[in-house]
Amino acid sequence: MTCLLALFQTSSNRHFIPLAIMRIALGMFFFASGFNKVFIPENQALMLETITEAGIPFPAVMAVFVASCETLFGLLLAAGFLTRLNALVLMIISLVALFTVALHQIPPNLNLLTWYSWLFYLPESAYILICLLLIVQGGGPLSLDCSVAKRLSLREANSPS
Repeated sequence: MTCLLALFQTSSNRHFIPLAIMRIALGMFFFASGFNKVFIPENQALMLETITEAGIPFPAVMAVFVASCETLFGLLLAAGFLTRLNALVLMIISLVALFTVALHQIPPNLNLLTWYSWLFYLPESAYILICLLLIVQGGGPLSLDCSVAKRLSLREANSPS
């Protein structure tokens, strides 16, 4: 039970308001992005084309799978349920997008400092950093994780040892 409780526990310091804003905004972004890729034919075609050009195996299956993951895990992240797990999945999706597509947008033959600045112009870099923060911090007190952790704590305190 302690292991399960650790999955849901989160700090309740004053940093929770910007943490909640980042969690909800990023979650809703992924939800909207994934939803559009799943249900809008033009976006489905664009997603399939992007995945095909990136050389990802089984592009037809992966396009639907990734878009569905963005939709589901984005919505759960916005709600703050299993925040760390959702952030991890969305971070992996963002890392794959960064390495297969986004890095190719950086012009070649740049010095390291200029390349680094271009890297952080890419939105995937921000998504990865926000996901990392959410993996470390959890969902905060304005999340469903907080409610679940409180219930698990009460259950653990009331259970016979």
